[in-house]
Amino acid sequence: MSKRLGKLIKEAFITLLIGVAVMTAYNVYLQKDMPSGMAPELRAMPINGEEVDLYTLSEQKPVLLYFWASWCRVCHWVSPAVSDLSEDYQVVTVALASGSNERVAKYLNAKDLHFPVINDLKGSISKTWNVSVTPSIYVIRKGEIESITTGYTSKAGMLARLWMNR
Repeated sequence: MSKRLGKLIKEAFITLLIGVAVMTAYNVYLQKDMPSGMAPELRAMPINGEEVDLYTLSEQKPVLLYFWASWCRVCHWVSPAVSDLSEDYQVVTVALASGSNERVAKYLNAKDLHFPVINDLKGSISKTWNVSVTPSIYVIRKGEIESITTGYTSKAGMLARLWMNR
């Protein structure tokens, strides 16, 4: 019995490693067209706050820039962590193809999410940033893109990226 259990654990571990390798390779592929170096300009009015100027915000502390959508299933898992982080860190979010400002505001309220949201109604911001997948998460420091992550990311993963770029 213990040999079977050991074999099962070994196979599960190998499967997990293969899965992580495939996900990492896919994320690297998705990021190939995303900007690096200086961040594209982002100055806009969130639907629930004051005007955001990404360069100014990122001068003293890193900014977590989160591209998401109300219809994105992975974003349903990531958004609460982003909302939690927004209490102590600089967070700017961009909603993609999620409807009118009123619809986005209702979604935020229904999901109890509390972060500034720029509604990218026409897709111009996501096009400038070459965002092709949601969620996409950038860490910006002094106007420079320090980190890019696509797909699922844990709160601890986002926190680590922010901490490394403080």
